[in-house]
Amino acid sequence: MVQLEAIMFNHESGAATNDALNIRKNASQWVTVPEWQHGISVNPEQSPAAYAIKPTQGQTLTIKASLSCTDPAVQTVQVRAVDNVVDPPPPGGCIGWLIALIRAVLRALFGNVLGRVKVRTVTFVNGQTGFVPFALVNTKLSSAAVGVHTTEWRWQYRLSKHRPWTDLEITRHRIYVVADTPTAPWQQVPYVQSNTQLPWTDVLDYACQWGLGATTIDAAAARVTRGVYALGPGVVTYDCPGGGSSHYSWGSFDCTAFVERLKGGIGNGVYVNCSDCATFVSTFANILGADLWQSRMSGGSSFGLNPMLGIGSNVWQPCCQGVPGWSGSFSYHEVAWKGACMENDNVFDGCLQVDGDSDPTAAPHTALLPIDLRFGNPGDLLYRDRLATPAGRPNCNPNPSSRTRRVVA
Repeated sequence: MVQLEAIMFNHESGAATNDALNIRKNASQWVTVPEWQHGISVNPEQSPAAYAIKPTQGQTLTIKASLSCTDPAVQTVQVRAVDNVVDPPPPGGCIGWLIALIRAVLRALFGNVLGRVKVRTVTFVNGQTGFVPFALVNTKLSSAAVGVHTTEWRWQYRLSKHRPWTDLEITRHRIYVVADTPTAPWQQVPYVQSNTQLPWTDVLDYACQWGLGATTIDAAAARVTRGVYALGPGVVTYDCPGGGSSHYSWGSFDCTAFVERLKGGIGNGVYVNCSDCATFVSTFANILGADLWQSRMSGGSSFGLNPMLGIGSNVWQPCCQGVPGWSGSFSYHEVAWKGACMENDNVFDGCLQVDGDSDPTAAPHTALLPIDLRFGNPGDLLYRDRLATPAGRPNCNPNPSSRTRRVVA
Protein backbone atom coordinates (compact mmCIF):
# COMPACT_ATOMS: atom_id res chain seq x y z
CA MET A 1 0.00 0.00 0.00
CA VAL A 2 2.68 2.52 1.07
CA GLN A 3 6.02 2.51 -0.73
CA LEU A 4 9.29 4.33 -0.08
CA GLU A 5 10.36 5.68 -3.47
CA ALA A 6 13.58 7.65 -2.98
CA ILE A 7 15.94 9.28 -0.44
CA MET A 8 18.03 12.41 -0.89
CA PHE A 9 21.05 12.97 1.37
CA ASN A 10 22.49 15.92 -0.55
CA HIS A 11 19.40 18.08 -0.90
CA GLU A 12 20.99 21.52 -0.42
CA SER A 13 23.96 21.89 -2.75
CA GLY A 14 24.86 25.36 -1.48
CA ALA A 15 25.81 24.26 2.04
CA ALA A 16 27.13 21.27 3.99
CA THR A 17 25.91 22.15 7.48
CA ASN A 18 22.65 20.18 7.54
CA ASP A 19 23.05 17.68 4.74
CA ALA A 20 25.63 15.81 2.69
CA LEU A 21 28.51 17.16 0.61
CA ASN A 22 28.47 17.54 -3.16
CA ILE A 23 30.29 14.51 -4.58
CA ARG A 24 30.80 12.47 -7.74
CA LYS A 25 32.20 8.97 -8.35
CA ASN A 26 35.24 9.85 -10.49
CA ALA A 27 36.23 12.00 -13.46
CA SER A 28 33.65 10.46 -15.75
CA GLN A 29 30.83 9.21 -13.47
CA TRP A 30 28.29 11.22 -11.51
CA VAL A 31 26.56 10.41 -8.23
CA THR A 32 22.88 10.66 -9.05
CA VAL A 33 20.58 12.42 -6.59
CA PRO A 34 18.39 11.05 -5.06
CA GLU A 35 21.14 8.73 -3.92
CA TRP A 36 18.76 5.92 -2.99
CA GLN A 37 15.99 4.80 -5.37
CA HIS A 38 13.52 1.96 -4.95
CA GLY A 39 14.40 -1.02 -7.09
CA ILE A 40 17.79 0.41 -8.06
CA SER A 41 19.81 0.90 -4.87
CA VAL A 42 20.44 -2.47 -3.22
CA ASN A 43 24.01 -2.45 -1.90
CA PRO A 44 25.41 0.37 0.29
CA GLU A 45 27.85 1.50 -2.40
CA GLN A 46 24.89 2.16 -4.71
CA SER A 47 23.72 4.84 -2.28
CA PRO A 48 26.76 6.95 -1.31
CA ALA A 49 26.83 10.17 0.69
CA ALA A 50 29.62 12.14 2.39
CA TYR A 51 29.47 14.29 5.51
CA ALA A 52 32.04 16.66 7.03
CA ILE A 53 32.36 16.65 10.82
CA LYS A 54 33.31 20.28 11.42
CA PRO A 55 30.57 22.19 9.53
CA THR A 56 27.84 19.88 10.88
CA GLN A 57 28.82 20.37 14.55
CA GLY A 58 25.75 21.38 16.54
CA GLN A 59 23.50 21.25 13.48
CA THR A 60 20.37 19.17 12.86
CA LEU A 61 20.98 16.85 9.94
CA THR A 62 18.13 16.27 7.53
CA ILE A 63 17.36 14.08 4.57
CA LYS A 64 14.48 14.19 2.13
CA ALA A 65 12.37 11.20 1.15
CA SER A 66 9.46 10.58 -1.17
CA LEU A 67 6.71 7.98 -0.69
CA SER A 68 3.74 6.73 -2.63
CA CYS A 69 0.44 5.08 -1.69
CA THR A 70 -1.89 3.01 -3.83
CA ASP A 71 -4.92 3.36 -1.51
CA PRO A 72 -6.82 6.58 -2.34
CA ALA A 73 -8.54 6.41 1.07
CA VAL A 74 -5.19 6.96 2.85
CA GLN A 75 -4.31 10.61 2.91
CA THR A 76 -1.73 10.74 5.71
CA VAL A 77 0.59 8.31 7.49
CA GLN A 78 3.36 8.58 10.06
CA VAL A 79 6.80 7.51 8.85
CA ARG A 80 10.09 6.79 10.58
CA ALA A 81 13.29 4.78 10.12
CA VAL A 82 15.17 2.96 12.86
CA ASP A 83 18.61 1.39 12.95
CA ASN A 84 18.22 -2.03 11.41
CA VAL A 85 21.39 -3.44 12.97
CA VAL A 86 20.65 -4.88 16.40
CA ASP A 87 23.38 -6.70 18.28
CA PRO A 88 22.41 -9.87 20.16
CA PRO A 89 22.95 -9.66 23.91
CA PRO A 90 26.55 -10.59 24.83
CA PRO A 91 27.31 -13.36 27.30
CA GLY A 92 28.02 -12.47 30.90
CA GLY A 93 31.36 -12.02 32.60
CA CYS A 94 34.64 -10.71 31.19
CA ILE A 95 34.06 -12.26 27.77
CA GLY A 96 30.73 -10.47 27.47
CA TRP A 97 32.33 -7.18 28.49
CA LEU A 98 35.05 -7.66 25.86
CA ILE A 99 32.52 -8.51 23.16
CA ALA A 100 30.48 -5.43 24.03
CA LEU A 101 33.62 -3.28 23.87
CA ILE A 102 34.64 -4.68 20.48
CA ARG A 103 31.12 -4.09 19.16
CA ALA A 104 31.21 -0.50 20.40
CA VAL A 105 34.56 0.16 18.72
CA LEU A 106 33.45 -1.41 15.44
CA ARG A 107 30.17 0.51 15.54
CA ALA A 108 32.07 3.76 16.14
CA LEU A 109 34.45 3.10 13.24
CA PHE A 110 32.12 1.52 10.71
CA GLY A 111 28.54 1.65 11.98
CA ASN A 112 25.56 3.95 11.58
CA VAL A 113 26.69 7.52 12.25
CA LEU A 114 23.41 9.02 11.01
CA GLY A 115 21.27 7.74 13.87
CA ARG A 116 17.61 7.27 13.01
CA VAL A 117 14.98 9.12 11.01
CA LYS A 118 12.61 11.01 13.28
CA VAL A 119 8.92 10.19 12.94
CA ARG A 120 6.81 12.67 11.00
CA THR A 121 3.46 12.78 9.26
CA VAL A 122 3.40 12.86 5.46
CA THR A 123 0.47 13.71 3.19
CA PHE A 124 -0.34 12.03 -0.10
CA VAL A 125 -1.62 14.09 -3.02
CA ASN A 126 -2.71 11.89 -5.88
CA GLY A 127 -0.86 9.05 -4.18
CA GLN A 128 2.48 10.91 -3.94
CA THR A 129 4.19 12.89 -1.18
CA GLY A 130 6.96 14.44 -3.26
CA PHE A 131 10.22 15.00 -1.40
CA VAL A 132 9.59 15.93 2.23
CA PRO A 133 12.27 16.68 4.87
CA PHE A 134 13.01 14.30 7.73
CA ALA A 135 15.19 15.18 10.71
CA LEU A 136 17.87 12.74 11.85
CA VAL A 137 18.11 12.11 15.60
CA ASN A 138 20.68 10.33 17.77
CA THR A 139 23.32 11.04 15.16
CA LYS A 140 26.94 10.27 16.03
CA LEU A 141 28.63 12.52 13.51
CA SER A 142 29.78 15.04 16.13
CA SER A 143 31.79 12.32 17.89
CA ALA A 144 32.73 10.37 14.78
CA ALA A 145 36.11 10.01 13.11
CA VAL A 146 37.23 9.77 9.52
CA GLY A 147 36.02 6.54 7.98
CA VAL A 148 33.57 4.73 5.75
CA HIS A 149 30.37 3.72 7.50
CA THR A 150 27.30 1.72 6.59
CA THR A 151 23.92 3.10 7.57
CA GLU A 152 21.13 0.54 7.46
CA TRP A 153 17.62 1.76 8.16
CA ARG A 154 14.36 -0.11 8.63
CA TRP A 155 11.65 2.18 7.32
CA GLN A 156 8.19 1.89 8.88
CA TYR A 157 4.80 3.58 8.69
CA ARG A 158 1.58 3.63 10.68
CA LEU A 159 -1.86 5.02 9.94
CA SER A 160 -2.17 6.91 13.22
CA LYS A 161 -0.37 7.46 16.50
CA HIS A 162 -1.92 4.49 18.31
CA ARG A 163 -1.68 2.01 15.45
CA PRO A 164 1.17 -0.51 15.14
CA TRP A 165 4.16 0.15 12.92
CA THR A 166 4.38 -1.68 9.58
CA ASP A 167 7.71 -2.32 7.87
CA LEU A 168 8.19 -0.55 4.55
CA GLU A 169 11.73 -1.12 3.36
CA ILE A 170 15.29 -1.76 4.53
CA THR A 171 17.74 0.69 2.95
CA ARG A 172 21.53 0.52 3.05
CA HIS A 173 23.86 3.45 2.45
CA ARG A 174 27.61 4.03 2.25
CA ILE A 175 28.45 7.07 4.35
CA TYR A 176 31.86 8.71 4.07
CA VAL A 177 32.90 10.84 7.04
CA VAL A 178 35.63 13.47 6.57
CA ALA A 179 37.08 15.87 9.13
CA ASP A 180 36.18 19.09 7.32
CA THR A 181 34.93 20.35 3.98
CA PRO A 182 37.37 19.23 1.25
CA THR A 183 39.84 21.85 0.06
CA ALA A 184 41.43 22.50 -3.34
CA PRO A 185 41.79 20.96 -5.79
CA TRP A 186 38.44 19.64 -4.57
CA GLN A 187 35.49 21.97 -5.01
CA GLN A 188 31.90 22.16 -3.82
CA VAL A 189 30.78 24.59 -6.53
CA PRO A 190 29.61 24.69 -9.17
CA TYR A 191 27.52 21.62 -8.45
CA VAL A 192 27.16 20.54 -12.05
CA GLN A 193 27.96 17.28 -13.79
CA SER A 194 30.76 18.87 -15.82
CA ASN A 195 32.71 19.84 -12.66
CA THR A 196 35.25 17.03 -12.32
CA GLN A 197 36.78 18.65 -9.21
CA LEU A 198 33.89 17.66 -6.97
CA PRO A 199 35.17 15.08 -4.42
CA TRP A 200 35.38 11.59 -5.89
CA THR A 201 34.05 8.58 -4.00
CA ASP A 202 36.81 6.58 -5.74
CA VAL A 203 39.31 8.73 -3.83
CA LEU A 204 37.29 8.73 -0.60
CA ASP A 205 37.41 4.92 -0.61
CA TYR A 206 41.17 5.08 -0.09
CA ALA A 207 41.55 8.40 1.74
CA CYS A 208 39.03 7.35 4.40
CA GLN A 209 40.75 3.98 4.72
CA TRP A 210 44.16 5.60 5.22
CA GLY A 211 42.73 8.29 7.51
CA LEU A 212 40.57 5.88 9.50
CA GLY A 213 40.02 7.06 13.07
CA ALA A 214 41.38 10.59 12.61
CA THR A 215 39.40 13.35 14.29
CA THR A 216 41.50 16.35 13.19
CA ILE A 217 42.81 17.47 9.82
CA ASP A 218 46.44 17.10 10.93
CA ALA A 219 45.81 13.55 12.11
CA ALA A 220 44.08 12.78 8.82
CA ALA A 221 47.01 14.20 6.83
CA ALA A 222 49.47 12.21 8.94
CA ARG A 223 47.63 8.95 8.33
CA VAL A 224 47.35 9.63 4.61
CA THR A 225 51.11 10.24 4.48
CA ARG A 226 51.72 6.87 6.11
CA GLY A 227 49.26 5.27 3.71
CA VAL A 228 51.05 6.65 0.66
CA TYR A 229 54.52 5.66 1.86
CA ALA A 230 53.26 2.16 2.68
CA LEU A 231 52.37 1.65 -1.00
CA GLY A 232 56.03 0.85 -1.65
CA PRO A 233 57.36 -1.34 -3.09
CA GLY A 234 54.40 -3.39 -4.32
CA VAL A 235 52.18 -0.61 -5.67
CA VAL A 236 54.69 2.17 -6.34
CA THR A 237 58.44 2.69 -5.99
CA TYR A 238 60.82 5.57 -6.64
CA ASP A 239 61.86 5.96 -10.26
CA CYS A 240 65.61 5.52 -10.04
CA PRO A 241 65.84 3.87 -13.51
CA GLY A 242 64.04 6.80 -15.15
CA GLY A 243 65.95 9.57 -13.42
CA GLY A 244 63.19 10.44 -10.97
CA SER A 245 60.60 11.30 -13.60
CA SER A 246 57.01 12.20 -12.80
CA HIS A 247 54.46 9.65 -13.98
CA TYR A 248 51.23 10.85 -12.36
CA SER A 249 51.62 14.59 -11.74
CA TRP A 250 53.06 16.10 -14.90
CA GLY A 251 50.83 19.13 -15.35
CA SER A 252 47.59 17.92 -13.80
CA PHE A 253 47.21 14.94 -11.45
CA ASP A 254 46.28 11.78 -13.35
CA CYS A 255 44.15 10.65 -10.42
CA THR A 256 42.23 8.22 -12.63
CA ALA A 257 45.42 6.30 -13.37
CA PHE A 258 46.53 6.40 -9.74
CA VAL A 259 43.20 5.01 -8.51
CA GLU A 260 43.45 2.32 -11.18
CA ARG A 261 46.88 1.44 -9.79
CA LEU A 262 45.50 1.33 -6.24
CA LYS A 263 42.82 -1.07 -7.40
CA GLY A 264 45.42 -3.47 -8.76
CA GLY A 265 45.50 -2.23 -12.34
CA ILE A 266 48.38 -0.92 -14.41
CA GLY A 267 47.70 2.80 -14.08
CA ASN A 268 50.76 4.70 -15.25
CA GLY A 269 53.05 2.02 -13.89
CA VAL A 270 54.93 1.37 -10.67
CA TYR A 271 57.40 4.27 -10.82
CA VAL A 272 56.83 7.59 -9.04
CA ASN A 273 58.87 10.62 -8.02
CA CYS A 274 58.63 13.22 -5.29
CA SER A 275 56.11 15.38 -7.19
CA ASP A 276 53.85 12.35 -7.60
CA CYS A 277 54.06 11.50 -3.90
CA ALA A 278 53.49 15.11 -2.83
CA THR A 279 50.41 15.19 -5.04
CA PHE A 280 49.11 11.87 -3.70
CA VAL A 281 49.48 13.03 -0.09
CA SER A 282 48.05 16.52 -0.44
CA THR A 283 45.15 15.58 -2.72
CA PHE A 284 44.03 12.60 -0.64
CA ALA A 285 44.52 14.51 2.64
CA ASN A 286 42.67 17.56 1.32
CA ILE A 287 39.61 15.50 0.41
CA LEU A 288 39.43 14.75 4.16
CA GLY A 289 39.55 18.47 4.95
CA ALA A 290 43.30 19.10 5.28
CA ASP A 291 44.83 22.20 3.70
CA LEU A 292 48.10 21.12 2.09
CA TRP A 293 49.99 22.31 -0.97
CA GLN A 294 52.47 20.70 -3.29
CA SER A 295 55.62 22.79 -3.09
CA ARG A 296 59.33 22.44 -3.87
CA MET A 297 62.62 23.10 -2.18
CA SER A 298 65.57 24.00 -4.38
CA GLY A 299 68.51 26.38 -4.67
CA GLY A 300 71.14 27.69 -7.01
CA SER A 301 72.43 24.16 -7.58
CA SER A 302 71.73 20.60 -6.47
CA PHE A 303 71.92 19.72 -2.80
CA GLY A 304 73.56 16.63 -1.36
CA LEU A 305 71.44 14.08 0.48
CA ASN A 306 71.80 12.26 3.75
CA PRO A 307 71.07 8.51 3.82
CA MET A 308 67.33 7.88 3.52
CA LEU A 309 64.75 5.22 2.77
CA GLY A 310 63.09 6.20 -0.49
CA ILE A 311 59.59 4.90 -1.11
CA GLY A 312 59.86 1.23 -2.03
CA SER A 313 63.43 0.87 -0.71
CA ASN A 314 64.76 -0.80 2.44
CA VAL A 315 68.37 0.35 1.94
CA TRP A 316 69.74 3.40 3.76
CA GLN A 317 71.48 5.51 1.13
CA PRO A 318 71.26 8.85 -0.63
CA CYS A 319 68.50 8.52 -3.18
CA CYS A 320 69.34 6.03 -5.98
CA GLN A 321 72.99 5.87 -5.02
CA GLY A 322 74.94 3.68 -7.45
CA VAL A 323 72.41 4.04 -10.26
CA PRO A 324 74.02 5.51 -13.41
CA GLY A 325 73.18 9.18 -13.75
CA TRP A 326 72.57 9.72 -10.03
CA SER A 327 75.02 11.69 -7.89
CA GLY A 328 73.40 11.33 -4.48
CA SER A 329 71.78 14.75 -4.74
CA PHE A 330 68.49 16.41 -5.71
CA SER A 331 68.08 19.35 -8.06
CA TYR A 332 64.79 19.87 -6.24
CA HIS A 333 62.48 17.96 -3.94
CA GLU A 334 58.71 18.35 -3.66
CA VAL A 335 56.52 17.62 -0.64
CA ALA A 336 53.06 18.26 0.74
CA TRP A 337 53.47 21.49 2.66
CA LYS A 338 51.37 23.64 4.97
CA GLY A 339 50.66 27.34 4.86
CA ALA A 340 53.02 29.57 2.88
CA CYS A 341 55.44 26.65 2.29
CA MET A 342 58.30 28.43 4.03
CA GLU A 343 60.88 27.60 6.71
CA ASN A 344 58.42 27.81 9.59
CA ASP A 345 55.73 25.74 7.88
CA ASN A 346 55.38 21.99 8.33
CA VAL A 347 55.81 19.30 5.71
CA PHE A 348 54.32 15.87 5.08
CA ASP A 349 56.65 13.77 2.93
CA GLY A 350 55.24 10.46 1.70
CA CYS A 351 58.20 9.89 -0.63
CA LEU A 352 60.95 9.01 1.85
CA GLN A 353 61.97 8.39 5.43
CA VAL A 354 64.84 10.38 6.90
CA ASP A 355 67.15 9.59 9.78
CA GLY A 356 65.45 10.75 12.97
CA ASP A 357 68.35 10.46 15.40
CA SER A 358 70.82 13.10 16.62
CA ASP A 359 73.12 12.65 13.59
CA PRO A 360 71.19 12.20 10.31
CA THR A 361 74.41 12.11 8.31
CA ALA A 362 75.70 8.77 9.57
CA ALA A 363 74.73 5.33 10.85
CA PRO A 364 73.08 4.05 12.93
CA HIS A 365 69.81 5.25 11.46
CA THR A 366 66.41 5.75 13.06
CA ALA A 367 63.65 5.78 10.45
CA LEU A 368 61.43 8.85 10.61
CA LEU A 369 58.62 9.53 8.16
CA PRO A 370 58.35 13.35 7.96
CA ILE A 371 54.84 14.01 9.26
CA ASP A 372 53.85 17.53 10.30
CA LEU A 373 57.56 18.31 10.66
CA ARG A 374 58.71 21.92 10.44
CA PHE A 375 61.02 22.55 7.48
CA GLY A 376 63.38 24.62 9.60
CA ASN A 377 66.61 26.52 9.10
CA PRO A 378 70.12 25.06 8.88
CA GLY A 379 71.15 23.89 12.33
CA ASP A 380 67.61 23.33 13.62
CA LEU A 381 67.87 19.54 13.15
CA LEU A 382 64.44 19.59 11.54
CA TYR A 383 63.34 18.48 8.07
CA ARG A 384 65.96 20.41 6.06
CA ASP A 385 68.85 19.12 8.17
CA ARG A 386 67.60 15.55 8.06
CA LEU A 387 67.18 15.56 4.29
CA ALA A 388 70.24 17.50 3.09
CA THR A 389 73.92 17.16 3.97
CA PRO A 390 75.54 20.03 5.89
CA ALA A 391 77.16 21.21 2.65
CA GLY A 392 73.88 20.89 0.76
CA ARG A 393 71.60 22.70 3.21
CA PRO A 394 72.31 26.22 1.87
CA ASN A 395 70.92 25.08 -1.49
CA CYS A 396 67.90 23.33 0.02
CA ASN A 397 65.57 26.28 0.39
CA PRO A 398 61.79 26.69 0.26
CA ASN A 399 60.59 27.67 -3.20
CA PRO A 400 57.08 29.03 -2.57
CA SER A 401 56.75 30.18 -6.18
CA SER A 402 56.25 26.50 -7.01
CA ARG A 403 53.35 26.20 -4.56
CA THR A 404 50.40 24.56 -6.32
CA ARG A 405 47.49 22.18 -6.09
CA ARG A 406 47.25 20.13 -9.25
CA VAL A 407 43.76 19.62 -10.63
CA VAL A 408 42.52 16.03 -10.74
CA ALA A 409 41.83 14.30 -14.01
